[in-house]
Order: sequence, then structure tokens, then C-alpha cells
Amino acid sequence: MAFYQCSVPVGSLDADIRAALAEAITTVHSAVIGVPAEFVNVVFTEYDPTAFYTGGRPNTVSVINGTIRAGHENTVRGELLTRLAASWSSLTGHQSHQILVSLNEVDPTSSMEAGMILPDFGEEAVWTHQHNRELKEMHQRQQSQY
Repeated sequence: MAFYQCSVPVGSLDADIRAALAEAITTVHSAVIGVPAEFVNVVFTEYDPTAFYTGGRPNTVSVINGTIRAGHENTVRGELLTRLAASWSSLTGHQSHQILVSLNEVDPTSSMEAGMILPDFGEEAVWTHQHNRELKEMHQRQQSQY
């Protein structure tokens, strides 16, 4: 389970750009972390431009705040951060100083998705085997939505 909360100024991204960003975030996360796309969730929220401050002054940055399973090495997290920012910049034209990206790691056994408590880091193969039926159903549900 990855959960990306993207906060942007009101009206700064149209629906097509949000869809492209969600796809890019999913692709980057899946490639870097090695999980199926079905476990990557992205939500966009808009904030009033007068509601965000940096150093006590108004700021209109785009924020990508990702919650991921704990256990990934620093180099993996660094690659994830770098590729997320690059994808965002490529699709929006924003410069690096206009993007704030952060990752929060959580104990995977404290997370549940589709009714399944997630596995400890390194236990994915056993967990996948145990939840094979549920994972297939989850994949089918997601495919039928599109």
C-alpha cells in the first residue's frame, strides 16, 4: 500500500494533468518499489493559495506526500523522491523549487488494503501466496473499473 496525497493550489491542475500525474506516480512507485500498480493510491486536494505558508510567507508549492511501507533503503527512497519530482516537473512544467516531496514510512502490519493486513518487509512472497485469490479478485475489480 502506497498512499500519495498531492496538495495543489486551487485550479492549478486540470483533470487531464491530474490523471497523467496519478499514472506517473503509480508507474514510478511500482518501478522503484516493485509492487503492483493496484497497491498505489493517489489523491489530489486543492488548497486556497492564501492557506499555505513557508517561512511565514504565502507559498503556492505543489506537495506530494507519500506514505509507504517501512524498510526501504535510503538509496531506494532517494530514487523514489527524485523520480517523483522529475515526473511532476515534466508533466506540469514546475521547477524544483515549486515542488515539495516527502515520504512517510509506516509499519506495514499497521496497514490494511482490500481487507488484507500488509506483510512485513521481506515477507511479500509468502503473503502473496497466502492471498493469491484476494489479489486476483482485487486486480479484476480494478480492471473492470476502467
